[in-house]
Amino acid sequence: MISRLALSLSLSCLVASAQNGLTDIPDPDVSKQIAGFNLPEGMEINLFASDPMIAKPVQMNWDSQGRLWLVSSGMYPHIIPGAEENDKVLVLEDADNDGVADKSTVFADNLHIPTGVIPGDGGAYVANSTEILFLKDIDGDLVSDERRTVLSGFGTEDTHHIVHTFEHGPDGMLYFSQSIYIHSHLETPHGVRRLMGGGTWHFRPETYQAEVLYKGLVNPWGFVFDDYGQTFATDGAGGHGINFVFPRSVHVTSPGAKRIIKGLNPGQPKLCGLEILSGTHVPNEMRGVMIAPDFRGHRINAYRLAPNGSTYTSTRIDDFISSSHRAFRPIDVKMGPDGAIYIADWYNPIIQHGEVDFRDPRRDHTHGRIWRVTYKNRPLAKKPDFQKASVKELLDLQISPERFNREYARRELRHRGGDAVLPDLQKWALDQGDDLAGLQAMWTLQALNTTNIKLVERLASSKKARIRAAALRFLYHRQDEVPSAARIISKSIHDKNAQVRLWAICCLAQKPSAQSVTLALEALDHEVDEPLDFALWSIVREHEAHWVPAFEKGEINFDNKLPRLLFAIAALEKPIALDSIMAGLSDGSLRGAEQSSAISAIGKVGTPKDLNLLLSLAADKKIPQQHTLNVLIDSKKIRKIQPSKGTERLLDFLKSEDQATYQKTALLAGLWKIDSARQKLIATFSDPKTSGSKRQAAAEGLRNFGGKAAVATFEEFARESQTDDIKALAVKELANLDPGRAAKAAVALLARDEAGQDRYRLFDVFLKNPKASTSLANAIKGQKLPAKIASLGMQRAGTSGKPPQNLIKALQTAGNLKPMAQQLSKEEMTLLVQRVQADGDPHNGERVYRSLNLQCVACHAIGGVGSPIGPDLVSIGSSAPIDYLITSLLNPNDKIKEGYHTTLVTTKNGDTFTGGLVNEGDQEIILRDNSGRMTKIAKADVRSKIISPVSMMPPGLTASLREDEFIDLVRFLSELGKEGDFKVDSRPVIRNWMALQPHKRTRDDIGHYGPKIFAEKFEDYSWTSVGSMVSGALPPKDLPPVVGRGKTRWGVVRFGVERPAKGAFSLKINETHLMHLFDGEKEIKLPEKGPATVEFRAGTDPQRFTIAVNSVYRSDNILVKFVTPK
Repeated sequence: MISRLALSLSLSCLVASAQNGLTDIPDPDVSKQIAGFNLPEGMEINLFASDPMIAKPVQMNWDSQGRLWLVSSGMYPHIIPGAEENDKVLVLEDADNDGVADKSTVFADNLHIPTGVIPGDGGAYVANSTEILFLKDIDGDLVSDERRTVLSGFGTEDTHHIVHTFEHGPDGMLYFSQSIYIHSHLETPHGVRRLMGGGTWHFRPETYQAEVLYKGLVNPWGFVFDDYGQTFATDGAGGHGINFVFPRSVHVTSPGAKRIIKGLNPGQPKLCGLEILSGTHVPNEMRGVMIAPDFRGHRINAYRLAPNGSTYTSTRIDDFISSSHRAFRPIDVKMGPDGAIYIADWYNPIIQHGEVDFRDPRRDHTHGRIWRVTYKNRPLAKKPDFQKASVKELLDLQISPERFNREYARRELRHRGGDAVLPDLQKWALDQGDDLAGLQAMWTLQALNTTNIKLVERLASSKKARIRAAALRFLYHRQDEVPSAARIISKSIHDKNAQVRLWAICCLAQKPSAQSVTLALEALDHEVDEPLDFALWSIVREHEAHWVPAFEKGEINFDNKLPRLLFAIAALEKPIALDSIMAGLSDGSLRGAEQSSAISAIGKVGTPKDLNLLLSLAADKKIPQQHTLNVLIDSKKIRKIQPSKGTERLLDFLKSEDQATYQKTALLAGLWKIDSARQKLIATFSDPKTSGSKRQAAAEGLRNFGGKAAVATFEEFARESQTDDIKALAVKELANLDPGRAAKAAVALLARDEAGQDRYRLFDVFLKNPKASTSLANAIKGQKLPAKIASLGMQRAGTSGKPPQNLIKALQTAGNLKPMAQQLSKEEMTLLVQRVQADGDPHNGERVYRSLNLQCVACHAIGGVGSPIGPDLVSIGSSAPIDYLITSLLNPNDKIKEGYHTTLVTTKNGDTFTGGLVNEGDQEIILRDNSGRMTKIAKADVRSKIISPVSMMPPGLTASLREDEFIDLVRFLSELGKEGDFKVDSRPVIRNWMALQPHKRTRDDIGHYGPKIFAEKFEDYSWTSVGSMVSGALPPKDLPPVVGRGKTRWGVVRFGVERPAKGAFSLKINETHLMHLFDGEKEIKLPEKGPATVEFRAGTDPQRFTIAVNSVYRSDNILVKFVTPK
């Protein structure tokens, strides 16, 4: 155990002095940073600008003269009281075109942590904390002479969340973002506009109209348009890679969101900035690739996107660039006028914000660099002089192969204004026979706030789906100006392309009416993917006030298409036209997914009478039984209703041999208090031959009866049961009903738990209620407990919403556990950091991290492998100093990442529930605790819901480690994301698996039937999630040992592939020695040993493949690569 360093148990907080006194700072010498870059073949890099010419670049954008504008904030992240504001807007010039800036001019100073700048409209827009400024140079000296506020009212709750990331749209509007902690209230001529949390705005300067494009994302610091006007965003604190965003879409962490859309790359690093590689200087194979800085990982990731339904498939490919220099912090990336790629380097050994002290002396406030990346032996692009170009020349540039030229020619045309441009532009627009050229013309007209109706109509009927979608995106903003817009949109709802249909729905959402909703729902006649489903769900809810009265008056009927009505009712979650839905269930006209949706809708909004019919249909096996039972359970728990009659039919389900059906039935029998079921449940509960899951279900059912009879039943079994399983369950359920009566028996069970597992989670029951925890604390006084179980209890108590100090103290005394020191001294922290650097073994540290008793993987993921409860640690080592990691492990409450705070819900009966907030709807709150379990809480039962200052990571979690294990663990974490063995790469390997838990069936059946028994769909098998190591390999010894004949032990996993849904793919296996592979239940012949590649037809079953290996004699890890044909 770790004694000298006092790492035993966290009973009191470490003071955050861990950041002081360390001097491990990277050398800022430019040559050393250049030497640290890892460049793909054919690429080279040079320094474009550096300190002292610039410092701390935040965002950058080019102007039409080829000058690079950037905002610089040396004050970030916090202004020292009394300090002078010295943040600036700088303009860099490369006069001799040698790829190096010659001059830096301060365009504006006296700014307050500016986070965005973009030239335009004869000046520059600047994000300045609570406001967006427009700065203008009047006398031509490149220094701002005028300063006016364009928009104000943006929140300032967090300096790295304030308004930021400016981007010009092809439509002439200005786009900018804000992040999760910001609450904005903008006063505009069109009314107050609000955004409470993250999202992106669009703003038209001519009219001062500002609207929200999408909501959500934790910290969206990247935003870009593709060549067809579709929009994408990255998240500096999320973990979904590239996000496809569209009007009214809602994404992770949007406050109050009922639904969200996930990103395209779950488990990918947190990204800041976003650009699309384009132009003739870029090799053909890289054009169209999206690149985004992983500022934590000292690299820039690359993604290749392909249309997929209404959205995209995003595949991460090899890094665009990476570095081993720990101060390289790429935060913005832009294509330049010469075709080169420019990277803004924040240059800082520390980039964590609130988690690391604002005034940590290691924060760099003076350096900053702009890097320029080019391709060898490829000519650079020629820089046009946009200001001197004629209108005709600017129009010709609209079809340039250089995207930069197209965009900046458009901005110059916009700047010159309509009178000087429109006559030639209108003629040129109609002369463009090519649809891509027509698209540029449409956008340029839109940038000038003008519409050419014939051009829009032509593009809306293009043979190219992406052009049609772009035309509808235009109509989203300006359909009132196109008389044929309604016809175009109506036709597009049935377009063969899903993205066109998505934009048609977006257009309809702009027109609140009953007809808009009914027309939108016609899209259900075609295949519906996630964005389409979300857009339909959104329009139904947003325009409820228009379509519901019209439906009730008989003015609309959804063309008598029951699936459309069903979708609307399910989305709205209100009891409308349930008779039609019930009739569809009764006569069997609803099938499959529609049938399931109908059952769910009735459960959410139906009456007790409606539930009568559901139960009757399920009992007669006319509708799916398990889904119906789930719906009936939720109706009782959340809505407090049940069938008004016929509940005795539930008894038929208790005869079911299916484990899941029995479990749900037992629960319902107690919830509905069917007295004739009580003795049946008692018999099942008390039978020693009953399986564990079935006994647990019977116990929950008996507990739900409540009352004195239930208390007496459990009290009897807690006192007289012959088996520990029955006794422990009885104590647990007694504690739920009467903790005072259960406490003494619970302590007796805990006292025998030498392994410290708390298999029945007794602590959780007593921690639900302050009175219950006090009962347990009183029962523990004067008793002795094994150190491990006492330690576990303290961890569980420490992560409850309101840690019960009396119970923590009682556990500490009973386990004879010593409290840890109040703080580590500077000397102790310095020594520990040095030990980690010198002696830590990251490979052994990974084994420690993956150990079951430490439970790291229960809360955290690495590159999407693991649990989503806590932050993804994919690049924690390259972003967090070692002392920060140590402090976080010893005192988790000291450093809680944004978006991962604990929610504490207190019910009206005094019970408390803590966990991460998964969803909050109109009727329920769903929390995920630190073991991954979901808890639904009826809104009707809630007294309060608050954010708790307590982390879900248990204090003292590392107490069981030896000193060397702790050091190895920290070293492993410190290597995550850095170049080397612990960087999650872009290889498409299988990383998430389901592992078979030991089962009594296997010992005998393996001898009769062989390993094929593992591939069978045997309902009583239990499968749990397991993840690969960072390398992608899965050690067989990490798998649960499934008993075979004699001493043989098997490791068994299942997995599927998410794509492709069609075509073929291959699985490439590293080593087939002592391995069996099954596709479904069919065994695939493998060579006895060596690598193998096996081809399959596509399919999307998440548990399609089964691998069984002899985990005793096989030493090779399992590594399976997913390969698609090129």
